[in-house]
Amino acid sequence: MRTIVISDIHGCFYTMNKLLDEVEFNSNKDKLICLGDMCDRGRNTKLVWEYFYNLQKAHKQHVVLLGNHEDMFNLAIKEAMYDNTSSKRQNHYFRNNGLTTLQSFYPEATTESRREYFQKFARDKKNLRKWLQNLPTRYESEDYYFVHAGVDFNKNFWNQTHRDMVWIREPFLTSEMKYNKKVFHGHSPVKEDPYYEIKDNRINIDGGCVYGGKLNIVVIEESELIIKQSKILEEDIYYNKEG
Repeated sequence: MRTIVISDIHGCFYTMNKLLDEVEFNSNKDKLICLGDMCDRGRNTKLVWEYFYNLQKAHKQHVVLLGNHEDMFNLAIKEAMYDNTSSKRQNHYFRNNGLTTLQSFYPEATTESRREYFQKFARDKKNLRKWLQNLPTRYESEDYYFVHAGVDFNKNFWNQTHRDMVWIREPFLTSEMKYNKKVFHGHSPVKEDPYYEIKDNRINIDGGCVYGGKLNIVVIEESELIIKQSKILEEDIYYNKEG
C-alpha cells in the first residue's frame, strides 16, 4: 500500500484533484493522509471537505488531521450557535479568510450575515460539522509522525498539547532536536523554490499554493519520497464576493 500525503489545500479542490490524478491515486489500494487546512482562501472548500468526508466514509484507511483553519472554523461556529453576545471567535476566523469557506456553501453570505449562515451550516450539514469537530490532531506510521503544524520536541510525540500540534511555528521550525522518526507537517508556507523543506528532523510540505507557490503531494513508496507539485488552478482562485 502506498502512502500519499497532502496538506494546506485551502479550498483548492481542482488543483488537488489534478495532483491526485498525476500520482494515480487509488482510494481502494492507497492510504491518503491530509495534514489539515483543507479550508479558507481558495474558492472550493465545500468540495474539499465533502471529498475527504466521503473518502473516509467509504474507506477507513485514509487519515484526515485537524488544521488550525478547521480549528478556527469549529470555534467560530460554536460561538455563533451558543453565544449571542460575542463575536470574538468569528472575527478571528474572518481575519483569516473564513468568508471564503462560508461562501463556498452559501454564496450570498457576508461578514454581516455570518452568524446566520454559521447557524444554517450547523442545521444543514450536521454530519459534516460533527466530522470536522472530531478530526484527530496526529497520526503515526511505521516510518513517520504526522501533524498539521509541528511538535514540541521536548515532549514525547504522544504527549503534545493541542495548540502545539495545530498552531506551533517556533521553536519547532528552527529546532535541531529530533525523534526516532521524521515529522511530516504543513502550516508554515515555504514560499520559495522548491516550495517544501526536507530537514533531518522534519518534512514541511506546505508550498504556499494560495500565495503564489505550489500545492505539494508526496508519495511514500518503499521509503522513497516522490513529490508532485502544481500552481493553483484558475477554478480554485477566490474572488471577493462580499456584499
